[in-house]
Amino acid sequence: MRSVFFVVVASLSLCAQIKADEPGKKYAVITPKNNGIVATGINGRGEIVGFEWVEDKKIAGVLNEAPIFAQGKKITYLPLLEGYTATFPAAVSDDGVVVGRAGKPAPPNVRVPLRNQGFVWDAKTGMRGLGVLEGDLASAACGIMRDGRRICGWSLGDNRMRACIWDRTDTTWKAVSLPMHAQLGSPHVAMSGNGKQVASIDGTVACLWTQEADGKWSRRVISRPGALAPRSVNNSGIVVGVRSDPNGRTHAIVHSHETGYKQLQEPEGYVSSQANAVNDDGVVVGQMDGPGGSHIGPSAFVYESGRLRILDEGGGQFTAATAINDHGQVAGVFEEDEDEAPGKADKPLSQQKR
Repeated sequence: MRSVFFVVVASLSLCAQIKADEPGKKYAVITPKNNGIVATGINGRGEIVGFEWVEDKKIAGVLNEAPIFAQGKKITYLPLLEGYTATFPAAVSDDGVVVGRAGKPAPPNVRVPLRNQGFVWDAKTGMRGLGVLEGDLASAACGIMRDGRRICGWSLGDNRMRACIWDRTDTTWKAVSLPMHAQLGSPHVAMSGNGKQVASIDGTVACLWTQEADGKWSRRVISRPGALAPRSVNNSGIVVGVRSDPNGRTHAIVHSHETGYKQLQEPEGYVSSQANAVNDDGVVVGQMDGPGGSHIGPSAFVYESGRLRILDEGGGQFTAATAINDHGQVAGVFEEDEDEAPGKADKPLSQQKR
């Protein structure tokens, strides 16, 4: 009987080892081009929003970020909100409603009302401003429900910055502040696809806001101070994001009701990472990187079923995964090697490849 027991245990161990060694699920990486793309969001139809690096028409070798909405290989360049000079798309609903932030310059030491304003855009009605919470001066939209009925973001006033949502009415959008104990501590406000979970930083702690059955919002602290900066949340309340260590390196973090707080372990040779998005199956995508000056450059990763691997489906120019939908479609950053790219010095450091 004892020998049978050992045979069963050995068989289970072997099966577990085989399962661990099996190749992971393959994901479809969506992009209109294989270089010069920075995706910030993806919807259930595989449409993405973000930026395309395009050469300046007046200054040779200088690259500018052009805001885009892409359907397959078709790219639509997003317009400006009237009175503004820049458009920063953040997310897109399943019916093609894009949200983000519109910006305009201001002279030094001069207050410009609505210098930044959240916007909503779709192909039929065009670009519209979302306004601010009463008494505030600026806003930004960060996410949108799958069905396009609710938007999340922030509203900024004198000595205050609040997480808020905009709910669509018959004629406009109504802004409501979420319950907070301090100021918003991050420009990132994440919302689940069903619009009932919101994650960000209240003061110094990461919080999860949940809309209860009576329609009211509850607030729950999910990390100690400085331990988690949320970037995404799914319908079941799984929150992913980053933390910074004393050396200034970031590390990917996952928090759930069941398992609590967990830092993902980077593979050998990698020293930093960030979790950027999670879908309703709990699949996490992000970026990891090696030490500065090493041969190990930034790579997209996927984490599922307790296993992290390089997301190599996008090829060598796919350097960061920034969004994932429930169909397993992934979007992110595509960039050519910096030794070959014109105007590379004009890119933000976070988007430069070593």
